[in-house]
Amino acid sequence: MLTWLIAALASLAQRFQLVRRSGLLTLIVPFLLLITIGTIVYALLEQWTWLDALYATIITITTVGYGDLSPQSAAGRIFAIFFTLFAIGLAGYALSTAAAIIFEGHRAKVERKRLEKRMKQIAELTGHVIVCGGGILANRTAGEFRRRNMPFVIIEADETKLKRTLLWLHAPYVEKQQRHYASLDEVDLSIEEGKTVQELAEETGVLYMLEDPANEHQLRTAGVHRAYGVVAAMEDDRDNTTIILSARDMARRLGNPKLRIVASAHDELNMHTLYLAGADRVISPNIMGGFTMATQMLDHNTAELWDMLVFQQAKSMRFGDLRVAEHPELSGKSTEEVRQSAGQLVVAIRRNGQFLFIPEPTEIVQADDVLIVMGPNL
Repeated sequence: MLTWLIAALASLAQRFQLVRRSGLLTLIVPFLLLITIGTIVYALLEQWTWLDALYATIITITTVGYGDLSPQSAAGRIFAIFFTLFAIGLAGYALSTAAAIIFEGHRAKVERKRLEKRMKQIAELTGHVIVCGGGILANRTAGEFRRRNMPFVIIEADETKLKRTLLWLHAPYVEKQQRHYASLDEVDLSIEEGKTVQELAEETGVLYMLEDPANEHQLRTAGVHRAYGVVAAMEDDRDNTTIILSARDMARRLGNPKLRIVASAHDELNMHTLYLAGADRVISPNIMGGFTMATQMLDHNTAELWDMLVFQQAKSMRFGDLRVAEHPELSGKSTEEVRQSAGQLVVAIRRNGQFLFIPEPTEIVQADDVLIVMGPNL
């Protein structure tokens, strides 16, 4: 009996805490106080029993007004006038506030379930890429991963940047923007831009974490010990350095020493530092941008081909690696036979650490070669 009583009291206390945290307590107390005042005043002014006074108070507050019990004295009617006005105002406020609390509670519950589902999906990832950052560079990187069916997760602490990244991965939004650029037609972007990060992520199928990617815990949560690689694409090179150091150290200690890390350097002077931190490859957007601008000026058709390869959405023509070790059926074939059987044009071969550019059609592919090819569905 004592155990049951203790359990009941504990349950009651827990429910009280839930009510207190929800904000309903601030609504319940005024209502109880109003009922108490109404009951006492009616009982004193009209000489009613406590039950009749309570009954009159309740039907006044609820505006039911059955008419079977009403104040007869002048003082009672004056009190009823002001009491009714106050009660109706309090009831309206309480109902709207309670509805808002219930709605927010339901929405919070839905958000928690969505978060749990998303984190479960991230926990199941393996051989994926962790994209650190939500700027333009990270967006283009994530878009290429998606086109090539490479699983990835984006980590970005700034919700605005993350939303912008997801918008540019959202097909209807991109299609509208392209139509606007091509024809200057006015397009309505309010539907897509009005969506939340969660809604955009669900529609695009992109996994994300609204967290600081420079935090070791978040990198581990994203599965750095199971990942194929990490892209450090933050706007501050110091953040990229921190990410590289953390990812390299955790990968080594957690049994993933082959983790590939690619980083961006916004200041060319920091490229060497990022390599020292442990990056496998450091990219300078400024250097690449300058090269692209010069190509656009001097080699028009080459630049146009490059633009098609980089910016195309529907087509899948790409440059890429073709490791013969993963495709043993190519070993012993000529590069021309590779083109015919695999549909890939061999533009270079990496053999024994050296590049063989523009190999002859009769060049025989060896088992340890890596073919640099151009073709679809890489």
